[in-house]
Amino acid sequence: MASLTTGLIENTPVAGVRPSSTLTVKITNDGTVAATIQINGFFVTGAAKTPYVLELLTLSPGEVVVRTYFAEFDEFEFQFITNPDTVIISAWGKDAAGNLTEAHRIVAKEISSF
Repeated sequence: MASLTTGLIENTPVAGVRPSSTLTVKITNDGTVAATIQINGFFVTGAAKTPYVLELLTLSPGEVVVRTYFAEFDEFEFQFITNPDTVIISAWGKDAAGNLTEAHRIVAKEISSF
């Protein structure tokens, strides 16, 4: 089992526009058995972390899924609990026009344990 996080993502508006309006998450099961993934998304206000995404997925070996989540918050974080730990996760923000947000690109090696 692995417990992973994007860490806190700052998304405060610049000139009235947030860098990311959505967060796209790509999950791949690189294992030989089915994997379960719990996705928890939080928006953060001050010291309060409020859940707004709770999703449970089951992926067959070799299966890939892509999910897109609302991200119009000043700060947010996503956590992933996987079993087994053969799951690869990456995430990237997209602006309102659907363009990738360079500052919110989190490749698999950057997703850390919590």
